[in-house]
Amino acid sequence: MSEKKQLKLSARAIANMGAIKKHIAADNPSAAESVFSAVDSLVDNPLIGHSGQRTNTRELVLTRYPYTVIYRVTVTRIIVAAVVHQRQKH
Repeated sequence: MSEKKQLKLSARAIANMGAIKKHIAADNPSAAESVFSAVDSLVDNPLIGHSGQRTNTRELVLTRYPYTVIYRVTVTRIIVAAVVHQRQKH
């Protein structure tokens, strides 16, 4: 059985998640927590997203909330590049 990969967030992803928390947590704290949980779930299911628009990326579309997690999977890490609103160009 392989070891779990380490989850790493880029500076952009950290900023995105901070903005999400600020924007939606005021009205619906559980919604913000669900977005964060989806990002955390990549540790257990790193290939859950589909192939991304950019080479060597994957995208996890959150169907319940209008966000997409853009990430890369390496041998030892899952690197979250960004968490973007689905109306936003990435």
